[in-house]
Amino acid sequence: MLKRRAVSTAMLVSCAVIWGTSYIAQILGMQEIGPLTFCASRYVVSSAALALLLFVTWKRGETGDGGETLSAGEKRAELGRIIKHGAICGAALFSGSVLQLAGMQGTTAGKTAFITATFIVIVPLYGLFAGKIPSRTAVASIFMSMGGLYLLSIKDGFFIGRGDLVIFLGAFFWAAHIMACSAFSRKSDPVKLSAVQFATVALLSVAGSLIFERPDFAAVAASWKPVVYAGLVCTCVAYTFQMSAQRYVQPLTTCIIMSTESVFAAIFGYFVLGETLSARELTGCAVLFAATLIAQLDDVRSGAPD
Repeated sequence: MLKRRAVSTAMLVSCAVIWGTSYIAQILGMQEIGPLTFCASRYVVSSAALALLLFVTWKRGETGDGGETLSAGEKRAELGRIIKHGAICGAALFSGSVLQLAGMQGTTAGKTAFITATFIVIVPLYGLFAGKIPSRTAVASIFMSMGGLYLLSIKDGFFIGRGDLVIFLGAFFWAAHIMACSAFSRKSDPVKLSAVQFATVALLSVAGSLIFERPDFAAVAASWKPVVYAGLVCTCVAYTFQMSAQRYVQPLTTCIIMSTESVFAAIFGYFVLGETLSARELTGCAVLFAATLIAQLDDVRSGAPD
């Protein structure tokens, strides 16, 4: 179990690294197209890629999560469960993604990262409704994470604008997505679950794009590089990693690990966009990494995920 948890933790860190590059892709992509159109294009790409992967594995034989052959009735039950759970995860992911993209147009990238990461606090609040009280270690890591994020992301004082409120609303859906993935990934095949999740986001985004943005397909074609990168790497690979990893990592620990996305966003901004890192920002990076390490203590002490 410890080995599985270590591998899962490494997968979540990989997600944070990948998502650290996603801000660049989103900024470049939305120079030509609107947030709903970008989201639709991204998830159509990821849905197609994962559908192809599932088709290849299906050709090798249909099996359940543990590799056992399923009867016709079991296949129908599994399919219904995957569609239901994937649609719930997809609805939360769609809401969080679109609100974040819309809010980014009215605020800075640093504030976007900081406000989005308030899901670190929201997840344990959701847990309280389920009767789960966070440990002292978890509470300490939450405060450290938020402090580190503040040092890293907020530069000229903190004020609340319209875009900030939109992003903050999205944080509740990011938290719901993490909780849903944690619950459902232990009951269904994570790759199939991700496929339904991506298809749900794609359908909702395409509908929203056609209604509210009237997309220009020439502009979509001009943005193909960030769209394909976001669809294949930031979505198909990273979210499937997340879905698989959350089988063995507690939701709160997942949040804290994923909050290091802001650190990697700053690092990639330094190397790719030529942005600089001040002593304050470097301190924020160090505090965030320390919080991530402290959060692992609960996973080591508890024999199993929540």
